[in-house]
Amino acid sequence: NQGKLEEALTMHQKALGIRLKALGPDHRDTAGSYNNMAAVLHKQGKLEEAQALFQKALDIFLQALGPDHPDTATSYNNMANVLQTQGKLEEALAM
Repeated sequence: NQGKLEEALTMHQKALGIRLKALGPDHRDTAGSYNNMAAVLHKQGKLEEAQALFQKALDIFLQALGPDHPDTATSYNNMANVLQTQGKLEEALAM
């Protein structure tokens, strides 16, 4: 249901605003908000927007947690999934 997805996106945007204010742009919880927004956009079929936010989350996780953290691994999976949905299979495999 697109209406519920829009409502979810609005809630995730609010959470992002709070986290940016309270924790800053480089905190792992802020990355989680970007990830949550991207997941909704992915479900809505807004794949380029989703990819951009998944990438932003991945960049933060890499910086905050390093390349071997489980949250970073999940972020790589999210990027691969959105790339695969777009038919960018070579890029997805590289993740």
